[in-house]
Amino acid sequence: MKRAAFLLAAVAGAACEGDPAAPADATTAPDQASFDGATQELAPDASPALDVADVATDIADDLRDDGGDAPRPCETFTARALGTGWNHALAVERAGALRAWGANGSGQLGLGDNTDRARAETVERGASRWRAVAGGSRHGCGIREDGSLWCWGVNVHGQLGTGDTRDRTTPGRVGTETDWVEVTCGGLHSCGIRTGGSLWCWGANPAGQLGLGAETGDRTTPQRVGDEVGWRGLSAKARFNCALRPDESLWCWGDNSDGQLGVGDTADRRAPVAVGAGTRWAQVRMGPLHTCAITTDGALYCWGLNDYGQLGTGVAESARTPQRVGVDADWRLVSGGFEHTCGVRTDGSLWCWGNNELGQLGVTGGESTRRAPTRALPEARRVDDVVTGQGHTCAIDGDGAVRCWGDNASGQAGSGERAPTRPTPGAVCGGG
Repeated sequence: MKRAAFLLAAVAGAACEGDPAAPADATTAPDQASFDGATQELAPDASPALDVADVATDIADDLRDDGGDAPRPCETFTARALGTGWNHALAVERAGALRAWGANGSGQLGLGDNTDRARAETVERGASRWRAVAGGSRHGCGIREDGSLWCWGVNVHGQLGTGDTRDRTTPGRVGTETDWVEVTCGGLHSCGIRTGGSLWCWGANPAGQLGLGAETGDRTTPQRVGDEVGWRGLSAKARFNCALRPDESLWCWGDNSDGQLGVGDTADRRAPVAVGAGTRWAQVRMGPLHTCAITTDGALYCWGLNDYGQLGTGVAESARTPQRVGVDADWRLVSGGFEHTCGVRTDGSLWCWGNNELGQLGVTGGESTRRAPTRALPEARRVDDVVTGQGHTCAIDGDGAVRCWGDNASGQAGSGERAPTRPTPGAVCGGG
């Protein structure tokens, strides 16, 4: 069982051997644990004691308007882009504002404090318009409409790209460039693509996730990955990344402890390597220890760890090379969580598979684990995008509304309440 290994180096500031010491607050966040590079288990007392009185007060505050007894109404909003961290979520509204909700112990919501939110609150209200956003373990990054790149949250390995290791509770500027077009966040590192398709990475590098070849050690500013141009479709999770090249080839690099790079073995790669030679790929997203990608003809393939059926192949065996998921050829996008995966077909239907212990699949009845794609939302509802976190899932429906479900211990389901789980999809409530 490698559930604890999902926390990888990313959850802890002092994760991998040789990494700098964690900041003082690194031992207080409930989702943090040390990792020795493979199978470090969480200590039984890794989570802080629960103060029932404080939780009750917090829930009451969330449910009531100031000075009133009635539950606060759920004020919904529409979005055009989503990102999710391990226990938090981010959305870019159609009008360009950035919203954030969920866990915030390291300032990963960018709201200027360390308080969790059960409702989606606006980041830098009225100050900026955003185009893209991404969430890491306990940090986030976004691109503004002027092409500038900003990051916030925990920064012990330089994953914010700001040239230092100081945590930030509000967005900090990454360099001075205004030509960023894509950004993605792994556990303790980040990567981005600039105009023309040059690829850049920064932060922690124990498994070669920065793609710098023989060069080791952390980097606190963006570093160019090779000389190639035309990169697109960049995705990161935990300690590895994947991206597409102009010829529709797929390349991955970094941690490969469970065959998540898809190259037939478990050796890490410190520079990008081709996956599925000769196959034309259209999209890729991954979980911490598994990867799923869609070909240009709509076929879905997954590989890596499969202890909860997150590969969707109908069997329990893990795989070190891409495995076809069913026979359908109408997949449009896919997203990998810690122990589950969700995908959207061309008709807009949403399907999920893997672990459902926290309701993260958005399905009801039957076994908690699904080893093959299972319909997740009512047939009448179209989904335009889906993102997956540690134990929660969020989607944008055809009307632009944001809906989340699954783990809600930190408010990451956005329901306005801090109930432990939200087993059925529901609207994310705005908090101002």
